[in-house]
Amino acid sequence: MTPHASAKERPGKLPPVGDDDEKPLDPAAERVRRRLVRLLIVSFGTMVLGFVAVFGAIVYKLGLFGAPAGTGPSVAEVRLPAGATVTSAALDGDNILLRISGEARGDGQEGRGEELLVLDAASGEILHRVKLLPGG
Repeated sequence: MTPHASAKERPGKLPPVGDDDEKPLDPAAERVRRRLVRLLIVSFGTMVLGFVAVFGAIVYKLGLFGAPAGTGPSVAEVRLPAGATVTSAALDGDNILLRISGEARGDGQEGRGEELLVLDAASGEILHRVKLLPGG
């Protein structure tokens, strides 16, 4: 390789590289270059997806997508045993505690009895049933 004419004028410096001085790469170097470009594109795409996911999570947590579902009033029905009445009720978070008493205890047996029912406030589903029996 012969040095460029300007290299002789400026010792220790490389000659300026122009478009006319570029030579095509050999096939092995070209394959490596293409592989590196592909890796760069995949890495950049992964980084962009990561940023989109982070910003999406922030927007979701801030609640900017509208009102959350289920914020309106709910209606639940609870069927009490025949002849039973609610003597007291208490609310604890999403649960309701009902104390019921009546002629029928709800288990098919005769006699006056009391029960405690723990209900899900949204659905009215009975979560727990506690029968209060007279001590003896």
